[in-house]
Amino acid sequence: MESAERKLAAILAMDVVDYSAKMSEDEQVTLRNLKECRKIIEDVVSSQKGRVFNTAGDAFMIEFASPVTAVESAIKIQKQIRERNNQLAENEHLEFRMGLNMGDIMIEGENLFGEGVNIASRLEGIAPVGGICVSEMVYSMTKGKVDINFVDQGQKNLKNIDEPVRAFFVEQGIGEKSKSKKWSRANTKFNINWAIAGAIGIGAIVFALTNNQQVPQEENSAPAELNTLVVIPLENLGTDSSINFANGISSDLANGLSRAAKSMNVINLGKRPENLEQITEKTGASYIISGNVRQAGDTIRLSVNLLDALNLSTVWTETYDKSMTASNIFELQDEIVKGVINELVGNGAILARDIAKEIEKKGTDNLSAYECVTYVTQVHHKTWTSETHNQALECLRAAVVSDPSYTDAWTYLSHEIAWGYSLFGTFTKESLNEGLQAADNALKLDPESAMAYSHKAKILFFQGDWQAMYEAGEKAVSLAPASSEVLGNVGQSMLWAGDCSIEELTDFDAKPQTYASGRCGWQTAFQYLIKAYELDTTNNFPYENYALHDYYSIRGEHSLALQAMERAPAPGFYWWDFKVGISQAGLINKDKADAHFSAAFEAKSNKLSDWRKEYEFWNASNFFEIFKPTFIENGLE
Repeated sequence: MESAERKLAAILAMDVVDYSAKMSEDEQVTLRNLKECRKIIEDVVSSQKGRVFNTAGDAFMIEFASPVTAVESAIKIQKQIRERNNQLAENEHLEFRMGLNMGDIMIEGENLFGEGVNIASRLEGIAPVGGICVSEMVYSMTKGKVDINFVDQGQKNLKNIDEPVRAFFVEQGIGEKSKSKKWSRANTKFNINWAIAGAIGIGAIVFALTNNQQVPQEENSAPAELNTLVVIPLENLGTDSSINFANGISSDLANGLSRAAKSMNVINLGKRPENLEQITEKTGASYIISGNVRQAGDTIRLSVNLLDALNLSTVWTETYDKSMTASNIFELQDEIVKGVINELVGNGAILARDIAKEIEKKGTDNLSAYECVTYVTQVHHKTWTSETHNQALECLRAAVVSDPSYTDAWTYLSHEIAWGYSLFGTFTKESLNEGLQAADNALKLDPESAMAYSHKAKILFFQGDWQAMYEAGEKAVSLAPASSEVLGNVGQSMLWAGDCSIEELTDFDAKPQTYASGRCGWQTAFQYLIKAYELDTTNNFPYENYALHDYYSIRGEHSLALQAMERAPAPGFYWWDFKVGISQAGLINKDKADAHFSAAFEAKSNKLSDWRKEYEFWNASNFFEIFKPTFIENGLE
């Protein structure tokens, strides 16, 4: 028998997310959009000397000679499709998942076969919406050669693949629907209204208790500290009349950062230094804020840069253009400062993300209180592994000892204890009181902390104290009615809290406020969850996604349920796979439902009794009973 011809190739597998549902909603529009996307794909592939060797409806299998070319092509395709989506109505968007593998393949005519192809296809199945998942082989051959970051997802058991495959997500913001931020030296025009809305909206990182300090005068070099930032007065490049504006922005920026990131050491320089390297040596700062102001007539242009103090490279830059008149000069100054602060330590969290990368490099031993909170929010909350949970718990307990007046450390300690009980088994119902005490300590320091109230509500949920839970949750929402994290967390607790009967849960035509509080408040919960979902455009928090999935599923709105889960991808997390399986089963996508249920069964169990206990744990027994026929049909025994 003649041996099959073989070769080494990079394989890109891609298909449309939720294609069947889109076809059922509007077949003609979906086919037209798929045709346009196909043209984008074929043009990019042709320009990169690749080859589409197989197509099936919404799926494409593409061959490249080089893994670098394959990754670059995948990024380019996703970018062009995202740009096209931005010009269309929401219901016309087509989004793709991509999987990339480099391996030995078999050639048969124009087609390619073998495990190298199969792995690419399986990686596509676990990629985030609008994202790219690559194998370790592709990662090792492209790192440092393509200007992107890879996020390690660990070893993955892929269907019909004998050995686990180490997978990496491409961190490019490819799947984000919101306007991307610029992380380069290139200037961009900033949308002030968006910044204000973000600043008012989500408070992703709020820190506590440090005042402005002057530059130390010692000649000895200070050790570099990740929580130390120097604000250099903005350089005036315009007329004399803009000098005061530049000085005002500089002062307000330093003061604003000190208030918004209170546990950060913000050093406000009185004048621009001649040599930035010397400032770095004297202060031990890890970051520098610099920039310039230029005025031309009634127009002001402000450029702000965040620099890595170690090598003076640009971490982030933004340019603001605004009309400046005497009537709005102070308002403009406030708007710009709010926008910059929001980008650095608020909803944008650029500074926190960069610090998190440095923490991962240096390890989690001996983290400062500030670094610990950053690690929790930027590393642990994006992975939710037992290892990061244990590290978070350890450093938070140390943080509240080293700085007992650090509100956020107490707040996140209460949060970590709640999830330690629910996900990691590190706490019992009795030991949850430690988390309750941590939340109360945070509230003593800051009685207006919505986050502390929302985490207190979560612990009270697990303790079954419904009345106190509702009170803490409502207080949290009243303090932060536009925070997606607070709304999502409280809404999730309220949806599953109390004692709603199946009849009440499925009373979809009930008048507003029928189920608003007390032992059954799912209508209020749904209002909070929807608002959180709308505000959380960058998918920072997964609370609302899981609860909305259940709500939409019991209504039979499986496309919306799947969309909620796909906005917070967590392949490998058993609850995520299980809920996606429910949605895919509801949409009659049997192969995809089987794949996700199989992953959940492997991670947890395929016993009906075990999953009943999981739902009972979350006080969601009636949801279990509603979904039970689907579970049995899809393999639960």
